[in-house]
Amino acid sequence: MIEPGTGLTILGTAVGSAKLLEKLLGPTADYLGEEIKELTKKKVTNLSNIFKNAEHKIGEGISKPGGVPPKVLKGILSEGPWCEEELQIEYFGGVLASSRSGISRDDRGAYFTSLIARLSTYQLRSHYISYLAFKKLFDGSFTNQGLSSYLKQLEIFIPLQTYFKSMDFNEEEIETGPRLISHAFWGLVNENLISTYFYGPPEAMNESFMEDILSYPNKIFMNAIDRGIKVAPSALGFELMMWAYGHGRIKELTYFDRELELPDNQNLDLQLVCPTRV
Repeated sequence: MIEPGTGLTILGTAVGSAKLLEKLLGPTADYLGEEIKELTKKKVTNLSNIFKNAEHKIGEGISKPGGVPPKVLKGILSEGPWCEEELQIEYFGGVLASSRSGISRDDRGAYFTSLIARLSTYQLRSHYISYLAFKKLFDGSFTNQGLSSYLKQLEIFIPLQTYFKSMDFNEEEIETGPRLISHAFWGLVNENLISTYFYGPPEAMNESFMEDILSYPNKIFMNAIDRGIKVAPSALGFELMMWAYGHGRIKELTYFDRELELPDNQNLDLQLVCPTRV
């Protein structure tokens, strides 16, 4: 019997049902205790939004036996109360959903929870924009996502104005755009969430393409006419995106399988994003 006033009932009430929360977490629900009772109403709301997101991504699968490892829950309880950004909720909710299984020691989600927590809002959104663009441009293609030579061939060009619009920058952020771009993409490189990136004016961009021609003589490279960003994916970047969508445990599908649907929850306009080589 669920006791009133416990961490489970407080968070369960915010989510919509303590029983539903028990189904999602499995035995790990017993870890919900005094720390929940000490949270402010705003923090409980933020945390409950992550659990609601996870529940939505699990769908009917929540009726199947399973649970979330304690280390994953620990990360969610630590970071979740402070998450107001919609994309942060999406990522943490997806990791929570992906972490639910019948294997109690499979705590890979703890790593991804920690990884997401290390990313700034700019880095997380840049990851989202880049990997939705990869999916849009290369969907249906066969690529070995574990080989760096294949990953380099998935490089894309994001026009600067497309990036600014997708990031939803205000005037102050646009004024410091180059610094924010450097922060976002070098941060993703540092976390191995992208393999390479380059930012600059058209002449510098085209000079970098000329260097690439030596490595890929059979490819046709685009001619940049606008300032922008070119970025290539990484295996870990693909994996994080799968976990963020609640697909961390899918074995049958790879990132570019058409059957794998990754809906754009941010309504991005990526029409001008293009591959750097064909």
